[in-house]
Amino acid sequence: MKNRIKISVVLLLFTSSIIAQCTDINTKEIAKYLNEKVKPRLDIKLDKHDGFLAINGTRQNLDLKDVKISPVSREWTYFFENVRRIDSNFWYDSKKNAFVLDVKFENNGIELKGRCEGCLTKRMKDDRAPDINWANPQIMRFTLKPIVFQRSVSFKVTQVEMLGKLVGSGFGSVFSRLTKGIEDVVGQELTRVFTTDVTKRLFNDALRPLLKSKKTVSANSVSLASSSLRVCK
Repeated sequence: MKNRIKISVVLLLFTSSIIAQCTDINTKEIAKYLNEKVKPRLDIKLDKHDGFLAINGTRQNLDLKDVKISPVSREWTYFFENVRRIDSNFWYDSKKNAFVLDVKFENNGIELKGRCEGCLTKRMKDDRAPDINWANPQIMRFTLKPIVFQRSVSFKVTQVEMLGKLVGSGFGSVFSRLTKGIEDVVGQELTRVFTTDVTKRLFNDALRPLLKSKKTVSANSVSLASSSLRVCK
């Protein structure tokens, strides 16, 4: 009986390996494809009132919460103001074994506006809390892991990094806390919007023509190994 069970298991595994058909797609080819097909249709705006992520015309609003600190007797509030994407680039990071999306933002004046909410006049509200500039390279870096979504391939964001130093004066010892607060707010919100089903579907839709060209119209599993994405159905 035991031998029969062993033989059955071996036959099952052997049969499964035959049925499972896998296709390897070079990671450089995928990055090139994403830059050709997704990059021109991707836009991001960091703004307190009008922030969004848009892919292929589908817009998802960002809820970028204020960051508050109290370096003096009154509380200061900081928020993004009209910071627009100017370029982006998909590439494969062999060290992380993941795809990366770098989104570069414009360097056009103040990126983070400060307000002294407890100050009496509008001028004092604007002037008392020093504004913050986002120094070069001004990049939001997204680490993307391939996943199966709706029987095809999509991505999920596993990490968001804010590259480029935040520069401001008059903060003293609270500046590091303010910087961390800003990075946490933007990182958490962009992670949220990049992991919605809407975003996964948009990546899924964008990748389907590439998979179809490889005669891979459905996927049950995906994995990254060395320099290729393995898609198995």
